[in-house]
Amino acid sequence: MKPIITERLTIREFRPNDLGEIYRILDVELKFKDSNQQDSSIGQRKKWLDWTIQGYEQNRLLLNPPYGDNAIILKDSLQLIGTCGFAPVLAPLGLIPYYRYIADVSDIERNYPEVGLFFAISPHYQCRGFAYEAAMALMNYGFEKLKLQRIVGITHIQNNPSIAVLKRLGMRVETLPNQKLMQVVGIAENNDEWKNIIKKAG
Repeated sequence: MKPIITERLTIREFRPNDLGEIYRILDVELKFKDSNQQDSSIGQRKKWLDWTIQGYEQNRLLLNPPYGDNAIILKDSLQLIGTCGFAPVLAPLGLIPYYRYIADVSDIERNYPEVGLFFAISPHYQCRGFAYEAAMALMNYGFEKLKLQRIVGITHIQNNPSIAVLKRLGMRVETLPNQKLMQVVGIAENNDEWKNIIKKAG
């Protein structure tokens, strides 16, 4: 994916020399866990970064959407402050009444594929609108360039800052507190309502 430029940010593909900064943000500051719920080491983060960078070219060769993490960079200082991107989502979204309505879903037990939006910002740069700015730019890219019909965002019910971002993005937010992996789901449709949100955002 070509870099996306916003008022304050550059969203670009990761590079090998980003390892130290993204390890500090994700694993030291935000305390991300691996699939076994263990703290991630810098060695594990390097494998992730290598895989992420290789994925850019593989997605292009396969004509896939630009799935994967992208670096969020401050334009003024060139400081890496977080990550954002698109990810494939396969989940029982039919459990959400609004999703059943907009997607014409009848079987709530099946998993439905969608394109998911994600973002993570260093605690030192939170509460300044950077997550919203990066996510808004990605959603606009997804709807305008990729012609996506729908984008979803999934988070935990305790993650109030992320929930606030999903709402500010104009997503319809539904809660399923008893679901382990999709307690809160935001849904945005590529329609006139979204176009009005973009106009207001400037």
